[in-house]
Amino acid sequence: MTARIHPIMRLAAAATVLVLTAGSAAADGPTSILQQILSRGTIRIAVLPSLPPYSRVLPSGEPEGYDIDIAKQLAEALKVKPEFVVTDIPGRVTSLQTHKVDITIADFTRNVERSTTIAFTDPYLVTTMRMLVPDGAKAHAITDLGDGAGIKVAISRGGTAERAVPAALPKAEITRFNTQADEMSALLSGQVDAMAEDDFYNTQAIKDRPGKLRQLDGSLARAEIAIGLPAGDFDLYRVLNLYVEQFNASGDNAKLFKKWFGFDQPAITARF
Repeated sequence: MTARIHPIMRLAAAATVLVLTAGSAAADGPTSILQQILSRGTIRIAVLPSLPPYSRVLPSGEPEGYDIDIAKQLAEALKVKPEFVVTDIPGRVTSLQTHKVDITIADFTRNVERSTTIAFTDPYLVTTMRMLVPDGAKAHAITDLGDGAGIKVAISRGGTAERAVPAALPKAEITRFNTQADEMSALLSGQVDAMAEDDFYNTQAIKDRPGKLRQLDGSLARAEIAIGLPAGDFDLYRVLNLYVEQFNASGDNAKLFKKWFGFDQPAITARF
């Protein structure tokens, strides 16, 4: 005589099979980016080549700067070696999307638009976007430029200025560059009248070129600088975010900032 199996028992058995199958598939699937980093023993970090004091590449080929030191400390915390991958402004996003790198530490402003395709940690720095001009420029504030008619402004292709400058100066002529070094060259040679970059970069640029540059009063945008990572890997996100939290709270961030920028780090906490 054949035993009859109650329908509820059949359902329970089927559910068990599904759970076991799903667990097996997960085990056989691709490992998380965090596990890849730990297994490989290296973390691939996208950095910019010409944005001092955030980062720059020396003639020897070695990178140095504030972002570089942050990357080295993070790698040390993970007990892996940092592997630096030099990229340009647009490449900060695409290198994460294509998994050419594991993370990006490159004066990277987090915003909603970018967060639809990649992820960000909490910020390790907050700054503002401002306008850099030749020392002999007539304007003293961004508002002196009116709607921007007759003004040529250099910006980073794919950067925060893509939205901020047209919003403030709708009639300005925008010239896009892949690196800040190219923007600076255009400004110093008179190809453009101004360039839009963050306050800390501008401060260093003025210091490095005494008597040639100054910054206009007023801000174009607020910028929260954070570590970028591929979307969808929660394990990597939680570890990186914890690192940033402790990096900020321990005072290590303030020490590195003072080392590279020469003045005390402004408050990171948002003021609404």
